[in-house]
Amino acid sequence: MGRLARGDREALAPLMERHYQRLHRIVLAYLRDADEALDVVQETFVKAFTHAGSWQEQAEVAPWLTRIAVNKAIDRYRRGKRRWLAEQPLEREGHEPGFEALDPSPERRVLGRELADRIGRAVRSLPERQRAVFVLRHYEEMSLEEIAQTLDLKLGTVKSTLHRAVHHLRERLAGVRA
Repeated sequence: MGRLARGDREALAPLMERHYQRLHRIVLAYLRDADEALDVVQETFVKAFTHAGSWQEQAEVAPWLTRIAVNKAIDRYRRGKRRWLAEQPLEREGHEPGFEALDPSPERRVLGRELADRIGRAVRSLPERQRAVFVLRHYEEMSLEEIAQTLDLKLGTVKSTLHRAVHHLRERLAGVRA
């Protein structure tokens, strides 16, 4: 990032290689649309490139890029450009599913899709800050301190926001069984 801030355009490629997958996972968990997530991550790197001069050397790059990506995802969500056609489960590289039935029954697949759809609607119903904190904590598995740094919030605010998000989701998903 320091090289990019000094005008070295060649530094953008290694920066993208290092942070692309993580940013894509975060934005995809937030937007739940692969095409929209790809656009937002590209916009994130464009903004990082155009505003590299404003990056402060003592700041860590990952939280700075994550904050840009989350803000871009929130903006995209606010504009309402996306439509909820279908929910797709998130896939993580290197994730071993563990003990699963090799061929789940059609009924089990339908129930799984219905459950994923209901959870997705519940997460989307959260207010923006709650959704951002919840996604970073439970999808990206960031610590509360990392979330506070990334979103430029106080630790207490992150804790209370996460508590309210979980409470809201419990209410919305009451009675749901996996």
